[in-house]
Amino acid sequence: MTTSNKLTKKELNQVFWRSFGLEWSWNYERQMNTAFMWGISKTLDRLYPDPEDLEKKKERYNAALEFFNITPQCGAFVLGLTAAMEEEYAEHPDTFNPEMITNVKTALMGPLSGIGDSLFQGTVRIIAMSIGISLAQKGSILGPIIAML
Repeated sequence: MTTSNKLTKKELNQVFWRSFGLEWSWNYERQMNTAFMWGISKTLDRLYPDPEDLEKKKERYNAALEFFNITPQCGAFVLGLTAAMEEEYAEHPDTFNPEMITNVKTALMGPLSGIGDSLFQGTVRIIAMSIGISLAQKGSILGPIIAML
């Protein structure tokens, strides 16, 4: 038995805060898959709460454990989109193809990583360091703080 409730704001916030796990949970075989699964696990638990849904829940957990690699700052978008698609699949399992969830997740990894790497690693980090170094040279305590943030 699946529930027809939409994701609440609290649950979406949980997905967002759990997306920070993409920064620290990484492995050579499937990259950020365990962090992705951890980020969406609360959503899957809510969508399949009944014992008779256990096989469906295991199937969705295994789908979340597929290869995933993205610029961590862009991961929250993919997690949120995947959570919405999982919700749609739980409500309409006969008409919604679950392979679309994996396909969308896979299709977004490359383009968002390209944008994220060039924006966050190549632009924002350099600008923040430049401002931080400039402030530190003038003796301001904000210099190292801005550089680290």
